[in-house]
Amino acid sequence: MKGNEKTGLDWWLSLLKDKDPKVRKKAAQALGEIHAPRALKPLTAALKDADPGVRAHTVMALARFNDPSAWSSILHTLGDPNDEVRKCAALALGTLNDPLLAGPLAAALKDPNPDVRNLAAIALRQTRAPLAVEPLIAALGDESENVRISAIETLGIIKDSRASAPLVNVLKDKSPKVRKAAIVALMKMGSGSADALISALKDANGDIRYLAAGALGVVGGATAVEPLCGAVKDANLTVRYAAAEALGEIKDPAGVECLIEALKDRNALVRIAAAEALGKINDVRAVGPLTSLLSDPDAHVRTYGVAVLDKLSGQSNTGTRQ
Repeated sequence: MKGNEKTGLDWWLSLLKDKDPKVRKKAAQALGEIHAPRALKPLTAALKDADPGVRAHTVMALARFNDPSAWSSILHTLGDPNDEVRKCAALALGTLNDPLLAGPLAAALKDPNPDVRNLAAIALRQTRAPLAVEPLIAALGDESENVRISAIETLGIIKDSRASAPLVNVLKDKSPKVRKAAIVALMKMGSGSADALISALKDANGDIRYLAAGALGVVGGATAVEPLCGAVKDANLTVRYAAAEALGEIKDPAGVECLIEALKDRNALVRIAAAEALGKINDVRAVGPLTSLLSDPDAHVRTYGVAVLDKLSGQSNTGTRQ
């Protein structure tokens, strides 16, 4: 068996020098799958192949070697004149999960090709290195929407406080997709982003208002109750629903009155969300208004109304208010 393996390896190594670039690409791919130590040096040499396709396949092959010298060779291809080779380099480096790679990947955020910049921003998620934060913040102004989104998502994963203010500014981006990504990242950043998320409740895009409302349920706290009460009256159904749910997550009694009003919402899903939220807040002021749900035309609303009333009736009997 070992003899066959050696013969197969030698055969692929010989094909790495074949005159046909298609054959050389296949050889590089096969050698990556084998990832035998003896193939490392010939593959490194193949990074100088005249054919960019061979170089690209070689980069991906080297990424499969658990060897720092292979990673070092890949780093150099971030300067390759061919776009596809640089793309493969950024993609490959993103699989290696080494903080030491953050510097070169951060530099690649200035690559002339937007796809390379995008892949570099994605690859930096694996490193989670603080030194990547400033270059990623700079990438928030990239002309490419995809690059801006990837930079935002990576900053949300790294969770460095330096990114909070720049992410707030991104809420003014012309692209709704970028603004959505910023809201999700701000939510991951924590309570310090509440003011920015509150301002996003007034965004012209309903999807963004919906995401902001949901995020405030996680990081908003007491300061978000009044704005969320306003959002419970939003023209958009999903925003009203998310705002009601968020108030239930915050569990502040200050939200009870607006949730009681939401029990009259024209949409059954919002009425259910309001009932559930009132159940979570556990305030006996809601017992009387919730009784109206027992005659609601929607069976699901009636079911939720019964369940919440069962919970709150116990509170009423003991005369407690939380």
